[in-house]
Amino acid sequence: MGRFIAVLLFVALLFPAVFVGRVWSHAGVRRQVSNGALSLTVPTIEAERAMKVQAQRARLWRLAGLALAVILSVAALVMFAESAVFLWPGLLVGGLVAGVLFGELTRVGPPWETRAPARRPQSEFVDRALPTIGRLAALGLLAVGGLAMDRTWAHEYWIAAGIGVVSWLIVEATLERLARRVTPSGAEDIPVDDALRINSAHVAVGAGSVLNLLILAGLLLVSGVRAGDSASGSELAPVALIAGAFGALVAALVISGFLIRWLAPVRWAEAAWGTAKRG
Repeated sequence: MGRFIAVLLFVALLFPAVFVGRVWSHAGVRRQVSNGALSLTVPTIEAERAMKVQAQRARLWRLAGLALAVILSVAALVMFAESAVFLWPGLLVGGLVAGVLFGELTRVGPPWETRAPARRPQSEFVDRALPTIGRLAALGLLAVGGLAMDRTWAHEYWIAAGIGVVSWLIVEATLERLARRVTPSGAEDIPVDDALRINSAHVAVGAGSVLNLLILAGLLLVSGVRAGDSASGSELAPVALIAGAFGALVAALVISGFLIRWLAPVRWAEAAWGTAKRG
């Protein structure tokens, strides 16, 4: 039994790390390609203004999320004293992710001349596998909440699951908004528009996936511990739940490592052309 548990934990840790790392590495190649195309163009005044404004707006929302997280952490410390030590990490992560998600959702469209609006496929600016990870995590939250319906702590599960599902709905709204955003009419603005879409989509998907996976890991871990303490039930269930929790945690950490790179704003590499060619 001990060897089986060890193998199960190893597979639970290895599979998400390899799969998630692979798809997000491919996303990094997409970023390099879009930035490479951007560096080969001379952006217009409108494009430069769009990059600057969107970077400033995202920074303000992220700072607001951090401030909210600090305020909630202090409030939890005042209200719950020693018990707040288990709350402030979640509040900090939740506040930061909320700032990132609302920053991407509320980004203002670039102020350039546009073509007739037409919805673009999401696959043009984000790989299908990336939002699938977050969607599966959201479904996992609903499944865990459904399994806990007859338990005394069901409302706690549903609060956590609700936070994750709402955050993912924000991600879906962001992706749909990006898909419906108008395309610039000028050829020199198209690489800038593509780079901004790609960056915003990956930041939103990454932040939402990290939050959902962390919540899922916490719920699975608590469920596994409670199942292990229960006198009834199979001995395999607690092991499977705890293994799933660690798998979700590893996947969240892997995505976090890639997300840090995507949080950097889109910038035009001025050295590619030099200021002598600017007008």
